[in-house]
Parts: sequence; C-alpha cells; structure tokens
Amino acid sequence: MRKIKIAMILPSFDIGGTEHMAACLAQGLDKSRFELLVISLAGPRKNHVQERMEASGAALFYGGKGEGSAWKVFFKVYRCLADFRPDLIHSHMYAFAFAAPYVLTHPVRLLHTVHNKPSWEFKRKYQILISLLYRRQKAIPVAISHTVEKELREMYPDLKDTERIYNPVDTEKYAVNREVKAGQDITFVHVARMMRQKNQALLLEAFAQARKQIPGLRLVMVGDGELRGELHRRADKEDLRGSVAFAGNVGNVRDYLAQGDVFVLSSDYEGLPLSILEAMAAGLPILATDVGGVRDIVTDNGFLIPPGDQKDLAERMVFLARHPEERERMGRQSAVNVRPYDCAEFIKKYERLYMYYALPHKRDNRG
Repeated sequence: MRKIKIAMILPSFDIGGTEHMAACLAQGLDKSRFELLVISLAGPRKNHVQERMEASGAALFYGGKGEGSAWKVFFKVYRCLADFRPDLIHSHMYAFAFAAPYVLTHPVRLLHTVHNKPSWEFKRKYQILISLLYRRQKAIPVAISHTVEKELREMYPDLKDTERIYNPVDTEKYAVNREVKAGQDITFVHVARMMRQKNQALLLEAFAQARKQIPGLRLVMVGDGELRGELHRRADKEDLRGSVAFAGNVGNVRDYLAQGDVFVLSSDYEGLPLSILEAMAAGLPILATDVGGVRDIVTDNGFLIPPGDQKDLAERMVFLARHPEERERMGRQSAVNVRPYDCAEFIKKYERLYMYYALPHKRDNRG
C-alpha cells in the first residue's frame, strides 16, 4: 500500500505550544503508513523545536517569510505542495492561508487545528478565508478543547464537520518524584511566551501583592518574547528582581517544573495550554485564569480565577503558599488527570483523522 502523504504547515519552528505539538506529531507518526512533509513559513531556528523536527525524519521546507515579499512565500509554498502532491494538508494558526491557493485548486482537503479562542485565532481577513474553506468543506477544524469546539460552532454556524483532539504531553518525560515543602517559602513557575495574550504584567502585580504577606515567595518565568524588556522594567518597578527569575527560552522545562511548587498562568485568552499539561504531568497544582479550554483540565487539581483579577490571583497565591496539604492533594490530582492527554493516544487519534480525511481513493485502505 502506498504511503499517505501528509503536508503539515505552520508559521515557524519557534518555541511554543503549537510548535511542540507539531513536533510531537512529526516524531510519533507511523512512518510505515505516512510520508510527512513539514513546511515552516519562516526560516530555520536554532532551538530544540528545530532539533526535534530534524530528528523526526520528515522532509522539511522553509518559506523564508520575513526575508522578503510575503507573496513570494505563497508561490514557494504552492510549488512545494505541487511537487509533493499531498493527500491531506494539516495546518496550524494563520499558516493555513498559505496553503489555501493549492487547496482551492486541487482535490485535497485541509485539517486545520484551532489552537486558540476562535475569535482571537487570527485577523478578520483570515477569518473570511477560513470560513469560505469551511463552507465548501475544503477545510475541517480540529479543536483542542471542548470549549474551543463550542466557540467554533458559534462563530461558524455553517460548519458541517468538526473534530476534537486535546493537546498532547509526554507524561513520562515530565513525571517527578515530588516532596511538598512544609514552609511558606515556595516557588511559582510560569511558562509562556512573553506577549500581551499571556498578561504577565498582571502576574507580576499579583505576585508583588502576595509577597507583602509572604516575603519569601519566588517566581520563575520561563519563556521569551517581545515583552521581555517591559516585564524586566516592571519587575524593577515593583522591587521584585531579587525574587523573580527570568529564565528565557530553555530546552529543559521539566527541570524548572521539578523545582517549582505551583504552576501559574495569567492569560487573557487561551485554547488548551500545553504548559499546563506539562505542569500537571510534573505533579504541580495549577493556578490559572478561567479562559478557553483551561477549565477542561483545571478542576480539582487547582484554582481558576477570572481573567484580569489581580486581587483574586494574589489571594490564591497566598492561600497555596500557606496550605501545603492542599498543594499536595492538587498536585497528586494533576498527575492523575493528565493521563488521557499522553502523546501516544494523541498520535493515534491524528493518524485516524489522516486516514479518514485523505483523498477518497485512500479510504479503502484504512486500517
């Protein structure tokens, strides 16, 4: 049987939840049944996402976006797809738009993973284009949470088909033998890109308030982005530089989670954050804003707070610092609740979708 040819397209190999999910899929896909091409609209990156993609055995193509005219990238992607002749295209974020010309002119469909709140996923012009693809049944959305799927159907009422596959995490990789501290001098860990969506300014303000009650608290912020300088200045303003550590982009997130006591995320909107799943696999209690699909995974293993609520965030930080028994209970529950999100099951689910939505002549060969 000829292998099913899958072309995966994403904006870049930068470090983030979307990119880690794509790398997990590229590495785990059954190479005896699937031939994979991964298209990055940007150029290569010197990071561990790039290394994972290279180690996956997939063919890699770079569009060079940002190095010249965006229209040239459209033509490059079109030619690349025409040469590869995929049976199915799998897109992430706004990268679907660069595959749209090929999809609209060839008998091939596109699976589009919706990683975020649909109304915030991309700009209006892209919303119009994806809506057209949905109406023509040339694209099928794959939501990463129940909440995202519900919002998709509300935003695009003409949708015929939707799929739902939760984000993956390597539970074995992140598992930690954890001992809960008896004292109140605990460390909060935050893993996210430094961007407006993640609202790290709120986190720093709430942390400053919490430290007024418990001076020994520490906060480790893992990640990088356009707001890093601004957040450094804010930490200085709040006199936090001795208690806040900016780790930057790292390849060993597990080590930071292992050293932490509570995971905290302060986003204004989300899909289903991979960072929370990794923290759950590491046995951490979760403190996060109630946005997107976060409530699907944060139940009895942590606290949800309203987005933008600095007072509530600070109070919950203080509570968790003062109650080690609750941290221990929530951490144990995190490790239990994360099991259905393991990478192996995630890969199997995508393989089934690939088999089903590939070109019709392939469906007779499903297994």
